[in-house]
Amino acid sequence: MSGNNHNRKNWTRSLTMVMLVAVIGAVIGCMAKKDVPTTDRHYFRNTAGSVLFDHGQHSGSAESCAKCHHDLYSAAQATSCQECHGDDVVPSEYKHAELKEIHSRDCSKCHAENPASPEPVSCRECHPGAQPSETHTNQCSQCHDDSFTPDMMAHDEYLEIEDHTCLGCHTPQAVSEVYHTNCINCHLETLPDRFTTKGGDVSCGACHLR
Repeated sequence: MSGNNHNRKNWTRSLTMVMLVAVIGAVIGCMAKKDVPTTDRHYFRNTAGSVLFDHGQHSGSAESCAKCHHDLYSAAQATSCQECHGDDVVPSEYKHAELKEIHSRDCSKCHAENPASPEPVSCRECHPGAQPSETHTNQCSQCHDDSFTPDMMAHDEYLEIEDHTCLGCHTPQAVSEVYHTNCINCHLETLPDRFTTKGGDVSCGACHLR
C-alpha cells in the first residue's frame, strides 16, 4: 500500500512539474516579441469608406513604378548601363519590360531614387486635402511682370532654369482627385467589368469598403 502511495506521489510530482514547465513556457512565449508578418496590403481611411490597397498586386501589373510614384523614379535620373555592365550591354537591344524581368522589377537597379526624397513619402505631403484652386497652374503674374508670357519658353526650358521646381508653376491637385484620376482611369482601362456598374458608371463600392 505504501508503494502505491509512493508511486502516486511521484506521478503527481511529475505531472505538477510538467504543468509548471508548460505554464512558464506559455508565459515566456506571450512576453517574447513576435515577428509581425509583413504584408503589401494597406488600408487607406476615407470618409467615403476605407480602401484596401494591395501594393504587391499593383506593382506586379503596372508598367513601371513611375506609373504611380512619379517623383520617386525618373527616366531623367537613369543610371548608365555601362556603370555596371561596361560596353558589352547596349540599352537599345532590350525592351523596358525585359529589363524589369531581369531585375525582378527593382527600378532602383537602373533608376536613381530622387535625391531630395530618398524614401517614399505620403502623397499628402504635396497634395492637399482640398483643391487650392480650380486651375492647376499658377498665374505667371504672381512672380513676373506683364511683359512675361508663358509661350516665351518651351516647358523643357523652364525645367532647365536653376531653382525652378514643378510647384513653382503648378498647383498640386487635391489628394482625393489624384487618387480618383489615376486609379479610376487605370481600372477602367484594365478591368472595366470589375470597376463599373451594369449601367457603365464607375462603381465606388469596388474600391471603397463600407
